[in-house]
Amino acid sequence: MSERRLAPLWGWLRQTVGEDAPRPTHHLWGLMRGMLRHGSHVLSARSLEMNEYGPADLDAFVAKVDSFGGPGFPGVDDYWRGFNYAPVTAVDTSLDPFGAAYFEQQIALYREISGRTLDQTANEHTVFDPEAHLNARNPYNHGEPGVLANHLVQLTMAMRLANPRRGARMVDMGCGWGLSSELGSYLGLEVEAVDINPDFVELVRARSERYRYDIKPVQAGFDDYLPDASVDLVLFYECLHHAVEPWALLSRLSKRLSSGGKIVACGEPINTFWWPHWGLRLDPMSVYCIRKHGWFESGWSREFIVACMDRALLNTSVVTHPEPQIGDFIIGAADPLLSPDWMVRNCEIVGAALDGDYLVATGDMRIIFRTSLADAKAEISLHSFRDRPVTANMRWNDGPIVPLSLQPGETRLPVDGTGEAGTSLTIVSETWVPAEEIGNLDTRRLAFQIGGVAIGRA
Repeated sequence: MSERRLAPLWGWLRQTVGEDAPRPTHHLWGLMRGMLRHGSHVLSARSLEMNEYGPADLDAFVAKVDSFGGPGFPGVDDYWRGFNYAPVTAVDTSLDPFGAAYFEQQIALYREISGRTLDQTANEHTVFDPEAHLNARNPYNHGEPGVLANHLVQLTMAMRLANPRRGARMVDMGCGWGLSSELGSYLGLEVEAVDINPDFVELVRARSERYRYDIKPVQAGFDDYLPDASVDLVLFYECLHHAVEPWALLSRLSKRLSSGGKIVACGEPINTFWWPHWGLRLDPMSVYCIRKHGWFESGWSREFIVACMDRALLNTSVVTHPEPQIGDFIIGAADPLLSPDWMVRNCEIVGAALDGDYLVATGDMRIIFRTSLADAKAEISLHSFRDRPVTANMRWNDGPIVPLSLQPGETRLPVDGTGEAGTSLTIVSETWVPAEEIGNLDTRRLAFQIGGVAIGRA
């Protein structure tokens, strides 16, 4: 959801958070980030009178907003003030957020709010004047330089963080009007622009032809698109929150990334305002859009979207811009080696601690993988900086104990069996003190270092 539909939230935000709420920007997330920064205690402190709505009230709610002229028109701000949606559908937030039971509860909530069955092919569309956007200097046909500049700051920041080479292949998921696709082409990338809306796809095609951007437009939904060749960069700009199962989408796309390729998501609704993990957003604008248009308007916590990237076997980092309206950038990299940071987030580790670029193991170490490595051709990267072998015994799961001699340098251990979640590795080894044996300043008694998990990527 972008700025064309979100200005009315400003009045509701100021009433809810206070006069120090951030100024409205080009999309909802700039507003919501500012609100979330204050925390829910501000809401109770202001003792705001809330207007509660249930599913039976939503048709009248939409009709009332439309009677003002729709979102963005005078009067909507006041009408939305104190909005509180009270779901009838029970959602158990203690459930596994990746599990089928929690997912079905959120889909049931979507049916409650939207009044329809989820069908993104029919419902994820925006009506606009194609000719006006074709002839405009920018595909948004936006007249406010400052607002357009915010878009460009986000997109150029995403490109800087991705740092693709000239000629790299970029897939622009949910490309919409095509601003991000045009920027990618301008920067010298080979761009494939994907959107479910045929009108957006035609606009991108027509503008590419007129302005010689050489962009390949593709009409497809998130659930049925797969690149036909290796990709260096996948960009989600203000659109990943429309994915019904983002973890499945990211996992599927990650398998088409080149070595070192990246998935970058920005302009997304990262918060825990309604749900600790993920779920439909319940602010008045989102409820209006879900009910009127049938759009799937979800949001997630930072930890959850990082976990989605982790499950796709990507090294994940989060960069937060100092200006709240620019927000967070989630970067998942298909590096040859999953880092020790990834292991800390995705494994139960006993007898090893993170120290810089390595996990430093003591003499009795156990790792249990909570994230599946199935079909990844994974190998554990062990390092010894001792000038003679480190003797050890290892055991995968409940299998036999096998002698292991760690030679100086790197040793790779293929992950046993299928590598499903729950796979465990135990290593009991001799220990040594680097200060005593190689004369450095490290006086710890240690065994070896773990450099990460090597992944066999296509």
